[in-house]
Amino acid sequence: MDPCLHLALLEADYLNDAVAKIRERSVEELKARYAEVLALEVLAGADQASWTDEADLWDALPDGADGTIRSLTGIEGFPEVNNLYLRESEVSDLGPLTALPALELLWVGVPPDADLTPLLACDQLKRVHIGCAAVLRPAGHEVLAALAARGVQVDNFLPDPVKAAAPFSDPILKLAVLDRLMGSVELPPTYFFDGFEFDEGNLARLMTVVIPQAALDTVESLSWLGGGHDTAHMVWEQWDGESDEFRIRSLAGVEALRNLRELKITPLAVLPEHQIAQLRARGVTVSEAD
Repeated sequence: MDPCLHLALLEADYLNDAVAKIRERSVEELKARYAEVLALEVLAGADQASWTDEADLWDALPDGADGTIRSLTGIEGFPEVNNLYLRESEVSDLGPLTALPALELLWVGVPPDADLTPLLACDQLKRVHIGCAAVLRPAGHEVLAALAARGVQVDNFLPDPVKAAAPFSDPILKLAVLDRLMGSVELPPTYFFDGFEFDEGNLARLMTVVIPQAALDTVESLSWLGGGHDTAHMVWEQWDGESDEFRIRSLAGVEALRNLRELKITPLAVLPEHQIAQLRARGVTVSEAD
């Protein structure tokens, strides 16, 4: 098995006491014990693998070592795997994926000429992200299109969230409006490679929701605390409230809320003063959310 694939399986094995002890070591100790880390056994029943340059076990790599996963050979020994989050990878042969009947989530890097047809045999897929340093060959796009046609979320086809946030210019403002309209506007499901990360793909997926003007006209009050709302957790499942990704920074497009009477946003200070003044001139009460 590719050493980094082995590390990826260990990285996601949070029930493994031996791995938990290794995580507690300093970077210097991890590097010194690289062989020991590689010798750790992945527990039977492992259902995830995670490999990014922010992984705890990334620090175990010797200086100058290539941290890229190049082969998936051996993954077939873990048929319960449902989530392969391999950001740091470039894999030519995706054939081993056909031995994973439970695979639902896949992020993998490939060369432009990689054969993606094995993905068509993964009938439980819900979300796919194919990383590629160059442009995928047309055959690869055809496979991704076939997956999308059967309802798989294909991140490669998602729009830029800013461009898709219309009629608003700030995706987080649209997120707030979607939160307000939950129950009257249907939202797509979101799936997480890592619930502890802000997920740009899931944000883009939500931005593709078209809000009818009739629904926008029902919004008379809007409140946003800068996170913690249902739609925020559809973008960052385990958001801890200590970062600012969910701050609304622009009210451009808010005029689409034609019947808005009250707006409560925290923090208010990051919004352009002239936008707040324009709303107040319309008779909208603007204040800090409690």
